[in-house]
Amino acid sequence: NITPRWAREVHRKYKGIKEPKLLPCGRKPKLIADEERKLVINTYNEFQVGATMIEQILDERGVHINHNRIHRILLEAKLAKHEPKKKNRRKWVRYERKHSLSLGHADWFTFRGKECILFIDDASRFIPAYGEFENVNIKNTIKVFKQTLKYGIFKQLMTDHGVQFVSNERENCKTGDSEFTEILRSYGVQHIKARVKHPQSNGKAERAVGTIKRLWIALGSLKKAVEHYNYKRPHRSLTNGKLRTP
Repeated sequence: NITPRWAREVHRKYKGIKEPKLLPCGRKPKLIADEERKLVINTYNEFQVGATMIEQILDERGVHINHNRIHRILLEAKLAKHEPKKKNRRKWVRYERKHSLSLGHADWFTFRGKECILFIDDASRFIPAYGEFENVNIKNTIKVFKQTLKYGIFKQLMTDHGVQFVSNERENCKTGDSEFTEILRSYGVQHIKARVKHPQSNGKAERAVGTIKRLWIALGSLKKAVEHYNYKRPHRSLTNGKLRTP
């Protein structure tokens, strides 16, 4: 299954050799210079991003290193790992709002013994409010939601079906809209509930939580992690010829 031209080239190259041995395909890998290694690792420590984003950051600074080469350096330094699942094309297509404040996402998560909540804007990926508490409840959810009003009012807000967001039907408990839903309605915000057992519906919040956890480990606090996420770390989905942060 090769072209006639390549068949003739192989014939010419190995003609007269009794026991020909084919060499591995491709060029020999170029050795990584110490300067390259230092530049890549320093950029990673500054921005806490992956190989493709480091490639773009270095391009803007006038230095080009291929992202595959950058990934090799990160693997050597144990700052990255092989993730076979990410090599496959997703079966679903990401939805995305065009304008800020048209849709927000909220999600609670547990990390380092704390109960934390994030609100994130769908279009800009900006985190307008976050909180760190001892327990999860609707009062804390409302408290952090009111902090988002500093930046404007969401038209819609998506959450999961947790009792910290909605009033679920249970035995000996009254049903109906939760206090959180009523607060949203008072500000003209439509409360959208994600599909049950389908975390992809609220995927941007889930992904932001994963990133915040990683930044929290690297930087030492939730506050520093959110500040780095909002103002320092370029976001891939916002890149359009030029790197931009939320």
